[in-house]
Amino acid sequence: MAADRLGEYWDVYNRQLQRVGQQQRREPVQVGEFHLVVDAFIFNPAGQVLLQQRSPDKLNFPSCWDCSVGGSVVAGETITAAMHREMTEELGLDLPVTPADNFLLQPHSHWIEAWFAFQTDWTVADFTIQTAELQRVAYFSPANAHRHLQQIGFNAYTQELERARHHIQERLNTV
Repeated sequence: MAADRLGEYWDVYNRQLQRVGQQQRREPVQVGEFHLVVDAFIFNPAGQVLLQQRSPDKLNFPSCWDCSVGGSVVAGETITAAMHREMTEELGLDLPVTPADNFLLQPHSHWIEAWFAFQTDWTVADFTIQTAELQRVAYFSPANAHRHLQQIGFNAYTQELERARHHIQERLNTV
């Protein structure tokens, strides 16, 4: 059974991020319309990045390594609320999420991806993973993370990972 919740509802947006409707996830998004997705890279104090290995039951890219956490924004949610929900559901990580944690809005063919960056002192053993969505998590050096993310047909997130690292460094330097 697929881990994806095809019956959930999404808000649908135009390119200017104005809400134009709502639909179920199983329905195709119309040309010129978008649904929202949140993704994050989570770093530890040593500069390693957490990656997750997707569940073998996922419809898209089963068992592939992916960013630290991510998922769809459901109807009525903001991107910050969705990011908090995804971190709590998938990792058991309850960090505050603010607009300042969001470093990129990236449009694609039928979705807009909101990228976040966080730092935590949690070890791999501290996470409580949602086994319906992912198999495991592990910390990697940035170079090893890039190697794990370079899989056939899957976004390697090269620019997103570098921008997330830069974003975390900037935030740490201003604290």
